[in-house]
Amino acid sequence: MTWLIGVISFAIGLIVGAILYKQFKSDEAKVQMLEEKLEALEHEHESYKDNVHAHFNNTAHLLNNLTDSYKEVYRHMATGAQSLCPEYISDQLTHSAEAQESLTRDTFSESPNEPAPPRDYADKVSPDQKGSLSEDYGLDKVDVSPDSIPRITD
Repeated sequence: MTWLIGVISFAIGLIVGAILYKQFKSDEAKVQMLEEKLEALEHEHESYKDNVHAHFNNTAHLLNNLTDSYKEVYRHMATGAQSLCPEYISDQLTHSAEAQESLTRDTFSESPNEPAPPRDYADKVSPDQKGSLSEDYGLDKVDVSPDSIPRITD
């Protein structure tokens, strides 16, 4: 009878041990699986970032080429128009080229031939006038003598 209790205890111990081993082993397997998945996602993310970077570099290069091609076509058309078209059309192209060049120049240089940049304030009409950036601009002087303060009576 004692040997039966020993065998049953051993069997129960084996079953409990197998269950505990499987439980702990599955956690290790889950952790390892998640680590592998994380590494794969990191690799995929780095690959994606590299592809985006390459795409925008290529786009910038193509846009620069497009701009240069546009300028070259415009110059070709202007040269052809000056030699092939009547004078009034070539004069319009010359004025258009001057306007385009003025747009590409530095807008902050103030020379007599170029317009001044817009300002976010109004110029003073006279030197005595307060400027719009003055601390008391738009505020009227108020008499603050004791006699001018209204009194509240009950």
